[in-house]
This record gives sequence, structure tokens and C-alpha cells, in this order.
Amino acid sequence: MERPRVLGCHPGGGRPDRRAHRVLQRGGGTVVTRTQIDTYHLPPRLEGAWALLRSGDPRVRAVSGGTDLTIACPPEVTTLVDLSQAVPAQITVGDDGEIEIGAMATLTAMSQHPAVAAHATGVIPEMLFHVGSPLLRNVCTIGGHLVRGKLSDVVPVLIALDAEVTIHRGGDTRLTLAEYYGRGHHEQPHVLTAVHLPVLPPQTGSAFLRFARTAFDFPLANCCARISRADGSAVRIVIGAVPQRDQRAFEAEAIVASRGFDDA
Repeated sequence: MERPRVLGCHPGGGRPDRRAHRVLQRGGGTVVTRTQIDTYHLPPRLEGAWALLRSGDPRVRAVSGGTDLTIACPPEVTTLVDLSQAVPAQITVGDDGEIEIGAMATLTAMSQHPAVAAHATGVIPEMLFHVGSPLLRNVCTIGGHLVRGKLSDVVPVLIALDAEVTIHRGGDTRLTLAEYYGRGHHEQPHVLTAVHLPVLPPQTGSAFLRFARTAFDFPLANCCARISRADGSAVRIVIGAVPQRDQRAFEAEAIVASRGFDDA
């Protein structure tokens, strides 16, 4: 099979740049154009993708939506593994009401899916409206976003909803999103294949709030709260976009749960 040719893009002009490893000076720093990529893989199956990624070689990088790599591809990366055929993008609802989101689903697809939009009083599309621009949401995938995991509006909301993920390391493992980050799974070689939204107790309400310099900036701070009146112990308060990774505020949750709820 002939190795495909990967072209960079001349900043500002949109013209293809065929000069391999062209180095640009921008703002005092060195930026290597995308002509540094010399190998591109499009494995049709998950096992093939894992075989290429399992070593953790820093020169090899998985691509889902590719929004981060397009903007700032690390200079050591020379090989891309496209996951678009190996990882599903479908969003399905099981017989028990659980929602399964394929990791290649875009943020736009999530926000427009009726089951996702109705889940937890609509907090997911409410939050996604604030993530980047519509053009970014049309390309950015939920799997790539979670693997990136930093300065995210998505992560605290999904943790508050007790979301789980399936990751592949030769076999599939399902764990909560909080465990995925808390136990360092996101830092080890893996392929994230699906996100799961479990059925929530009745009379559940959720809300999300973010603080940022502008609408398109990364959040300085954000918070998602979820309360179920039918089960007073089902309180989740997750704070994100701070120096620490998104974390539950257990003391605040305990205070809210102990006071109960009124009709307001």
C-alpha cells in the first residue's frame, strides 16, 4: 500500500506546504508544520488500532476529531492512527434506558440526540452550547475530548451524572469516568471506545455554570450539580477547570444531602 502524502498548511493563507519539516517562527516560539507527519494509518478494526498504539510510542498519536493536533501537533509526532473506522460513533438507548455514546460521536451529535438532550433535565446540551464554536463541536469527538481531559466543561458534567467509559487495552474494561481520571487510566496507552449514561433516579435535576473570560475561552472555573429528590443521598457537586483535575466536592454534597429539599 502506498504511503499517503500529508501536507501542512501555510499559516494565514490556507495554501498547501510541500516542504517537509518546515519550521516557522511565531511569537518567538518554534512551530513545526504538519509536514512532520510521514505515516498515516486507517485501521478498519479496533484490534488493529490497538496494535499500533499499545506501545505508547510518543511518535505515534491517535486521531479522533483531530482538533488539538491540527492546532498544536507535538514536534515528536510522526505517525497518526485514525480511529474513525475502528471506534463507533453511534448513540443508542438500551432496553433499560441507559444511553451509550460511541467515542467517535461529535459534540454536535450528542447535543442533538433526543435521548441525550432529555437526560438529566437537559444539562448536557446546555453545557455543550458553551464548548467552543459550532464549527469546533461539529468536529470534536467525545472520546478525543475526554482523553484530552483538561480545562473541560464536559468532564464535570459527566462525572456529576455518574457517567462511565469503556476503554480497550487488548480487552474491554468499563469504569466510572471519575475512576478513569482518578486512577490514572487516561495516562496509560488505551483506546476509549464508549461513554455510558446510566438511568438516573426519578425527580432528578441538574444545573451547570461556567466562568470564562469570553464565550470561546477555556473555562477558568465551572461546576455541575445534580440532585435527586427521590433519593436524598443522590447529590453530586463537581468542580472543574481549576489546577486540580475535576473533582467532586464531597463535603458540600454531604451538607446539601443532610438538609433535605423543599418544594423550591
